[in-house]
Amino acid sequence: MNFKIISDTSCDLPREVIEKHDIGLVPFYITFDGGASYVKEGVELSVDELYQKMAVKGMFPKTSLPSMMDYADAFKPYLEEGRDILCICLSSEFSGSYQSAFNASQMLMDEFPDRKIKVLDSRLATLLQGLLVNDAAEYRDEGKSLDETYDLLESYKDLSRAFITVDTLEYLQKGGRVGKAQALAGGILNIKPIIVLEGGALSPHSKARGRKKAIAEVVDISYEYIKGKEDQYRVWLLGNGIGFDEDIALLAELAKEKGLKTLGLGKIGSTITVHAGPGLIGLAIVPNKA
Repeated sequence: MNFKIISDTSCDLPREVIEKHDIGLVPFYITFDGGASYVKEGVELSVDELYQKMAVKGMFPKTSLPSMMDYADAFKPYLEEGRDILCICLSSEFSGSYQSAFNASQMLMDEFPDRKIKVLDSRLATLLQGLLVNDAAEYRDEGKSLDETYDLLESYKDLSRAFITVDTLEYLQKGGRVGKAQALAGGILNIKPIIVLEGGALSPHSKARGRKKAIAEVVDISYEYIKGKEDQYRVWLLGNGIGFDEDIALLAELAKEKGLKTLGLGKIGSTITVHAGPGLIGLAIVPNKA
């Protein structure tokens, strides 16, 4: 373990993986009262508690990114131990978390000129980012150097995709990502958007009439993305919120029918949930390690 791996909490990795690989986490902040008070994600508020709060009508949380000093405080103890650092952050298209980490690394280099800090813009979010963090830990534990690990992650991170659908347009409309008229029409006509995470950002892909058709569309486009090279990718279910077990089960069943072997369910944390709302489900498509 010749270098320390740190990520922001947007990686949404399960606690057991964090502990197994001794991964450091720098939390995002969450507020439910318009910014009067904030709690730290994963420290003062668990993902299940987030879901429970969002199930209460009228609860629309917001997130705030980790500051430069949050990262500096996380980095410094390991630099003092004589360890280098690899920090893997949420896509810079979504947040300034990467810039905060980079600024912290530059500030600390004056104090620790013999140490190395590399900050990677994952261009990913939620479990896609998390699997990249997990890969980094496995590379390190296999004996790869910091530079080798960084270069390997860079070589395939942009091949990851998430194909997702949301249960309601209410949260996207609250966040200004869709207009009021579009949200109203979507609700009346039961239109469900299909969204893809690629190139560091979320983009509209298509639409479907009804939840079941939207879930089927998610499976179809995921399959088309890796068709003929299924053995080169890992496929995970993604979901959030309370009361959507039947939708997740349908997603898993349709994926199995397509020959997509899913490896488990990743719980989506605050950085995506607060913008898209509960009931977001989909498939994470991540290439195997290089």
